[in-house]
Amino acid sequence: MRYTIGLDIGIASVGWAVINNDQSRIEDLGVRIFKKAEEADGKALNLARREARGTRRRIRRRATRMKKVKELFIKYNLVSEEELKTLYEINDETRDVYELRSLALDEKIDRKEFARILTNIAKRRGYKSNRKTEAEDKEGGKLTTGTKENKKLLEEKGYRTIGEMFYKDEKFQYNKRNKGGEYSNTVLRSMLVDEVKLIFECQRKFNNEYATKEFEKEYLDIITFQKDFI
Repeated sequence: MRYTIGLDIGIASVGWAVINNDQSRIEDLGVRIFKKAEEADGKALNLARREARGTRRRIRRRATRMKKVKELFIKYNLVSEEELKTLYEINDETRDVYELRSLALDEKIDRKEFARILTNIAKRRGYKSNRKTEAEDKEGGKLTTGTKENKKLLEEKGYRTIGEMFYKDEKFQYNKRNKGGEYSNTVLRSMLVDEVKLIFECQRKFNNEYATKEFEKEYLDIITFQKDFI
């Protein structure tokens, strides 16, 4: 005899049925119910492991991105390999990197300041959604709200770039990064890409020999690269 077995697999049950194909009848059927793989508060049992794995992946990818950015600095003679060792040391004479991001729109900056700006942007390259919809994603909803509010703030107050807004606006006077699960300081990656393009354009106008179009393109390729999601 020929049989067909059908399964209906859910998160807390498995339904099954056995069909006798020769006699066109159901031989048997049933369902097995089991406890959901989640905590009492509804969180998945593997949530902590998944979040830790995601954090490790982000750290690894950021490290790879920053390694490529620094190699690009050396390739275009922005800084030497030796200068990279002390480039990010801070002292009383060091200007705030967000101040530099603002100044770069209005005056020529030196090569080390240029490197600090590009490093700062590459480290926190902004938010880009990988989801078709985030309506049911609480975290995604907060991120989207944060980006919309900051985009509106930038446009309403006439800031030219995110860096200028972070440096001048009182909203970001004490905190420029998100803290404690809040996402009010989140900005879109596309807005940072616009800032990079404008900084390079302005520096070319000020005859900064390091602000070449080739350098700009390779830098943007690195900071916008993202693996495809299947």
